[in-house]
Amino acid sequence: MKYIYSRDMIKLWEEFLETFKSCILLDKEKGYIYVRNFLWYSDSKLPEDKQPVLENIITKYLPREDKENIMRTIAQKYRDEGIQIGQEKGIQIGQEKGIQIGQEKGKIEIAKAMLLKGYPMEDIVLLTGLSSSHIQDLVMEKASN
Repeated sequence: MKYIYSRDMIKLWEEFLETFKSCILLDKEKGYIYVRNFLWYSDSKLPEDKQPVLENIITKYLPREDKENIMRTIAQKYRDEGIQIGQEKGIQIGQEKGIQIGQEKGKIEIAKAMLLKGYPMEDIVLLTGLSSSHIQDLVMEKASN
């Protein structure tokens, strides 16, 4: 496995399935534990364009009744990776949105404090980056309270 990045994984799989036919039959009795683990590990190291080639090689060497079972393993791996990527992207978007909201709230709090201290409108706009209409809304809110 230490050579997984430097070797042709397609050729390695083909050699593995050809050379270890008898071992694969023993592994079948255990539910393809080793084939599945090897598949999960090596498939993630393959470029996306090579993954269908690997699927074809696997289906070529496995007994017909087992092809569907192993293909489900590959499909589940892809689903798991998709879910993980989606979750990571969702977390990243949430964090970015939270930072943005926090920054906006911070600017508003600073603007409110500056209004209480009597700073001129132009200074508040300049220092907070808020629009003058937004600051006017804060002035109106302050007046109504």
